[in-house]
Amino acid sequence: MSLPTSSSATVNVAEFIDPSRASAITCLYVDEHSVLATLSLGHLLELVPDPEKLEDKKLRPSMLADPALAKHIEERERIQRLFTGEKRRNVPRYGEFILNRTINGEHRGTPPILLGTPVKLRVVRMPDGSAKIGLPFGRKLIAVDGETQRAAWTRVNNELLLRIDAGENLQELLEDIRVPVEIHHGLGPDELGDLFYWRNVLGTKVNANEALSRDMHDPATQIVRHILDMPIQRVDGQRVRVSAVVMQSSRQVGKTAQEWITLSALRTLVVTTLLGRPGFQYGAKPVPGMDDVDFRHVRDEISKVIHAILQRFAVQFTNKSEYLIGAPAILGGIGVLAHRVLTTIPSTSPRLTLEQVLDTLDEIRWEREGFWDGIGTRRTPKGAVTVAGPKEVGYAVADAIEGSNEITAAKIRGRAAGQVLPPYQPAIPLNA
Repeated sequence: MSLPTSSSATVNVAEFIDPSRASAITCLYVDEHSVLATLSLGHLLELVPDPEKLEDKKLRPSMLADPALAKHIEERERIQRLFTGEKRRNVPRYGEFILNRTINGEHRGTPPILLGTPVKLRVVRMPDGSAKIGLPFGRKLIAVDGETQRAAWTRVNNELLLRIDAGENLQELLEDIRVPVEIHHGLGPDELGDLFYWRNVLGTKVNANEALSRDMHDPATQIVRHILDMPIQRVDGQRVRVSAVVMQSSRQVGKTAQEWITLSALRTLVVTTLLGRPGFQYGAKPVPGMDDVDFRHVRDEISKVIHAILQRFAVQFTNKSEYLIGAPAILGGIGVLAHRVLTTIPSTSPRLTLEQVLDTLDEIRWEREGFWDGIGTRRTPKGAVTVAGPKEVGYAVADAIEGSNEITAAKIRGRAAGQVLPPYQPAIPLNA
């Protein structure tokens, strides 16, 4: 297969990149087909067309009328997947994440976007080890990997421009943004497709437990880490730190393991205690910042509430083969009830005391068999009982625990329908 070229493949240091034909970008030479570099945000947006815009059905006819853009679209669609499903839904979340970190002066940690083109670009290597790559004006590159990030940067750019127009002093910040990239050139669509495959299929995804244990900025994870340092008593009377009863290196806790719950399950409990029902939508993703409250007071209050729950039900947490209280979906439902204890953050939910919450939880049958079928548990074809995930059954579990669904509330308490009292009235007047 012959590849188009924009220059000779061999370049010596005496040659230069014609500034009337291409922009010269400082880079790190990797091999004859790849370099590492950073691009200004404006240059990135010009060099790599917005992938969401490329798929806009209304704009597509006019874009396909441009031969160069039509070829770019064809090559992209041979390599990349379309913006559908979770990929599309992740763009606004990713954009908000990048925007917040950029405004706070913490823009780092986003992985380099892998850019590719079949065209062989000119790279000039200098005696001091530095290099420059020529990016011809009008040339478009494909985001082979990191396309969601590229789409998110469009949203960041647009939001910053809106804020600048509104009078915020962000122009210099916008102009100073640098985005790390890999540029792979002189590789045909099939070879670029291989890069997409290697990055997205052959790699091993880090599980949520391992990733969460290293996140030092997310408010929920900060609360989790505070709880992990608190002392707690095992059923054998031994006092240990909570970290000793939380599995931090695996997605599951074995039935005979000394740990009670996983790190991600504890975080689910923290998030729903912090946010109530909306917490179910976050999963392992960062929760919103807490700029309008005293975070230390919030952290301490939530830690106290969750510690009390863990200690109160230590027996059930320990006996994982018989009880399901440690499952993420169940803990998420418990957190929705515990959210009503909080006084350090605004809430529209009727407030409860901690003792009222613990008394409510005492009424519930936490056994795996017979009480949670169709609410939080499912049976496998072999008859084993499994607890579904928080996003799937979390709301139903919360309804049953709180008592807002009298049928399921009665079922998990081993009572007949109508025998469960409605949720507590406010322990503290809402206008207090």
